[in-house]
Amino acid sequence: ASAGSGNGSCIPAERAALLAFKAAITSDPANLLGSWHGHDCCQWGGVRCHSRTGHVVKLDLHNEFVQEDYASFWFPGNHSLHGQISCSLLALPHLKHLNLSGNMVLGDGRPIPEFMGSLRRLTHLDLSSLNFSGRVPPQLGNLSKLVYLDINCGRTSDMMTYSMDISWLARLPSLKHLDMGGVNLSAAVDWVQTLNKLPNLVVLELNYCGLNDYYSRSTSLLLHNLTLLGELDLSNNHLNSPAVKNWLWGLTSLKSLIIYGAELGGTFPHELGNLTLLQTLDLSFNDIKGMIPASLKKVCNLRYLYLEVNNIDGDISELIQRLPNCSSKNLQVQTLGETNITGTTLQSLVNPSSLNTLELSFNHLRGSVPVEIGTLTNLTNLSLKFNKHTGVISEDHFAGLTNLKEIDLSYNNGLAVIVDSDWEPPFNLQLTRLASCHLGPQFPKWLRSQKGIVLLDISNAGIIDRIPYWFWTTFSDAQFLNVSFTKLVVSCLLIWTSCQWKYFFSSQII
Repeated sequence: ASAGSGNGSCIPAERAALLAFKAAITSDPANLLGSWHGHDCCQWGGVRCHSRTGHVVKLDLHNEFVQEDYASFWFPGNHSLHGQISCSLLALPHLKHLNLSGNMVLGDGRPIPEFMGSLRRLTHLDLSSLNFSGRVPPQLGNLSKLVYLDINCGRTSDMMTYSMDISWLARLPSLKHLDMGGVNLSAAVDWVQTLNKLPNLVVLELNYCGLNDYYSRSTSLLLHNLTLLGELDLSNNHLNSPAVKNWLWGLTSLKSLIIYGAELGGTFPHELGNLTLLQTLDLSFNDIKGMIPASLKKVCNLRYLYLEVNNIDGDISELIQRLPNCSSKNLQVQTLGETNITGTTLQSLVNPSSLNTLELSFNHLRGSVPVEIGTLTNLTNLSLKFNKHTGVISEDHFAGLTNLKEIDLSYNNGLAVIVDSDWEPPFNLQLTRLASCHLGPQFPKWLRSQKGIVLLDISNAGIIDRIPYWFWTTFSDAQFLNVSFTKLVVSCLLIWTSCQWKYFFSSQII
């Protein structure tokens, strides 16, 4: 925080405004306001003043523990400020930056305060994950200097916040970052036209907004003004239209395009090849049919490719040929699960040395798993479950997988994992799913080194053996263990009391 006016303190009226804001806060579990005492409010936590005038220009009281709060079942919002957002903020006439994000109890189901639209000098407003409800105040359109606006409702959103008309956005011509994720915009029929009036947009997040396909009534409409747009997220909406008839493909500045679960159909658009700057492409969980276009080969910056749960319905060798070879040094994530692909050739898929996620589950792939998969030194997540792979997985398949954290080879029904009894794995797994793989008859000794496992499923793995003594300590912190449909001898059931498992499944413990 900068020092205030010449005597080293902030403007008295602004200090009083901040204290009035604090008085409206009934609980502060994270002690965000713990330093709010004394005369120099410019030294208070979360407050920043102009170095010359002493006016408060920034108030940042975001919840740093928001991820933890969302994950908490019993105490969601445990670190959140409680109370109300006081209109005393209006007495901070030079405020440019206001961030209250993540205080998921502070909104308390009330609407976003209309007075926010009177903080005319704001350039940055972040009210995301505050549990607001009701209409988004169109008065926010008065904040003509806004560069950053985030009113995302958060992952617990039930779309209780809504806006039936977003024409007020057109009065924010300087806006570069707009996030309205979780705000119900199902009645906003002019949303595409409005966005076209924001030529400086770089980031646009409209996921889970109930958007529909009204825009398709004007098929000639192009967002020709959005020449700077780099990130676009329209996932979990009701676009309900053929992917090829979409206005998205003219946005050639895009680096990230996320449209999963948006009810897109038809075929993959050839125009994908025009988006040559793309680093992230997520078209998963739609109903797009047919092979990906050959034009995708031109997208040389691609790093993250998500196509799962579509209907590619083709041979994997043809799919590989259409992937951009020029991006092989950059590609980190490749998910093609449940895309109805067939064939036997996996070897070409393991060429990208940078790959950290390879997801091919729920398909019709056959044959052996290539030993070259062991060269993917950056791989952290490998899933081949529910295919028709056969053959043996040996130590050589794992030779270079030093970063592997999650593996799922379950339900291939012809796959065996056979390694030497003294083999030491190069990795430390967290999630291990090997259901219906052949691991037995002896209990796999290599699992002894995997002390960080959270989930282990070795059900129906052909194991007929005594549970080793180290089993109870190695997996004492695991949350899910499944050894059902195996024949295991337990020497001492009393040892179970030291384990912290939430789920343990076994059908034939002797």
